[in-house]
Order: sequence, then structure tokens, then C-alpha cells
Amino acid sequence: MKIYNPAPGRPITSPYGPRTHPITGQKGKMHHGIDYGGSFNVLAAQDGIVSHIGWSPRGGGHVVILKHASNFWTVYYHGAHKTPLKKGDRVKAGDFIYRSGTTGASTGNHLHFEVRTPTRIWGRTKDPEIYMTNGKPEDRPEDGVVPSAGGPENFMHGLKVDGRLGRRTWRAWQETLKNKYGYRGIIDGRPGRMTWRAVQRSSGATVDGIFGPNTRKSVQRKLADLGEYRGAIDGIWGRGTISALQRSLNKGIY
Repeated sequence: MKIYNPAPGRPITSPYGPRTHPITGQKGKMHHGIDYGGSFNVLAAQDGIVSHIGWSPRGGGHVVILKHASNFWTVYYHGAHKTPLKKGDRVKAGDFIYRSGTTGASTGNHLHFEVRTPTRIWGRTKDPEIYMTNGKPEDRPEDGVVPSAGGPENFMHGLKVDGRLGRRTWRAWQETLKNKYGYRGIIDGRPGRMTWRAVQRSSGATVDGIFGPNTRKSVQRKLADLGEYRGAIDGIWGRGTISALQRSLNKGIY
């Protein structure tokens, strides 16, 4: 999963990792996010769904949590005011969340930003900079290729090539579709119209969001052009088609 900086151009005032707590003075206290100093518009770091809006007077103040995949969330603390978003809203990368502030346990205006994985539970965090792309949300085109931190090697997947189109394969495919072909849904391994529209863009099929034989044939044709599929272009997805898809995702060439 690649994310954008939620505070582009703002200085980092406290990085991820152990530090002396600015309020209690406790040394070696784990800081589970990145702090960006100042008052500014906080932006969604990636497409997702609003999974939590809260208020914590002794903690994060105005809090927003976005779900981007079945195992990936971003968290935003200390908003100056409650977000205008509602729980369940879909957001795109770069959408306005709120203005950074100093609500909750805070010593000044700033954004505290976290990545939580593989669960949403507090403390299950990773350094957000591991996942950050060099692009900015506003640089992202409406359709087509999404800016990334590098070439195809960034989107390789360690899938077992077993010819079975399970949720792990779907999640890997959705991530590739998000990074390269404008998929705007969450990475949950559950295909719907948004997933199929991105599949159709990726394979040159008519973009209508309908999973039909023409779409299945277009995917087979693409896999054949990549040198991974040698079967008939018949729109019937068996182990040969799915294995070819898994190989192409593992190699980062889809």
C-alpha cells in the first residue's frame, strides 16, 4: 500500500519512534506516528472509507480514522474542529479531512498521523514514511496511472501460484489496479463494480463495471500479451488463467 503525505510541505516536528514525551517528560516513550507542525488543511493520505470519527479530550482531540484495506488504516489526531465527513463516507486521496489544531493532549497546532496495520487497534502501528510515495494527492490524475515511488518492483506480490482466485489474489490485484489503473475502492479482496471497471481499464475492455465474457477475454488477451498465458481466449477462467494472473502480479508486470 502506497500513501501520500497528509500534510504536504509541512515540517516534521516529531518522527515515528521512541522520544521524550513533550507533556509528561517520560523518556523513551513510543511515539506511534509522525507529527507535522502548524495549522493547515489535513488531507486524506489515500482512497478509503471513514471508519471512525471521535473525540478524545485527554488524547487525540478530534480524531478521524480511514480504512484503506482489510488490514490497513490511517489515523489523524488533533483536528481544530470536528471533520465535516461522516462515518461510512468514501474519500479520495487529497480530500479535506479538517484543519490541524491543538485539541486533546497537545502542546501546539499540529497533525499526529499514524498508519495502523494489520489491525485498527491502538499501538499496532508502523512508520508512515515506509509507505509514502513521493507524489502529492493533487498530482493524481482522474484516470490511468497513479504516481508512485518507483517502477513495477514496488507492486510485486508474493502470491502462491495455485490457480485459485481467492481473497489474497483479489487483494493483490486490487492493489495493482489502485497503483496503476485508477481503482478508487478499498483493498478488501471483494470485487464489485469499482474493481471491475479498473480491471476493464487495465485490459482494454469496454468500461461498464459488468463482469462478462468480453471482460474475461480481454484479461486473458492481456495475460497472453505479457507472455504468461498460453490457453484459449475463450472467457473461461480456469487454473491456467488464474495462475497466469498470479505470476504477472508476482512479477509486477500486470
